[in-house]
Amino acid sequence: MERLKKRRDYLAAAGGSRAVRKAFILQSRRREDTGPARFGFTVTRRTARNAVDRNRIRRRLRQAARLAGQAATGHDLVLIGRRAALSVPFGDLVADLETAIEETSACARSGDKRGKDNTAGVRKRGRQSGARGVARRQTG
Repeated sequence: MERLKKRRDYLAAAGGSRAVRKAFILQSRRREDTGPARFGFTVTRRTARNAVDRNRIRRRLRQAARLAGQAATGHDLVLIGRRAALSVPFGDLVADLETAIEETSACARSGDKRGKDNTAGVRKRGRQSGARGVARRQTG
């Protein structure tokens, strides 16, 4: 399994197709060459304050990628870990990753940015804004 190491590769994958799952978000970009899939992993402090938990999430995602990533040749894939990755059974995690890879690679072939299960509500950066954010602050 090859790794993504440069920021520009992570940003390029963020511009590609996306699949949202309970335990992770998968970002995918098709490369010109047909080499093996390259993976990048991200788990933020917001996800898990404790470094031990962040590393456990990263290790589980890395092993799932080793098992499920054979079908994604010619792609750059970034897995963004979520807290649920700690509690989801490992077999389900691998199965979710396999379906997410199939979904994003199908979207990349068709030119679509988002798969059928994805929502437009996934934010890339910043805080929530607009009427929804104001309503939450007033009621909260």
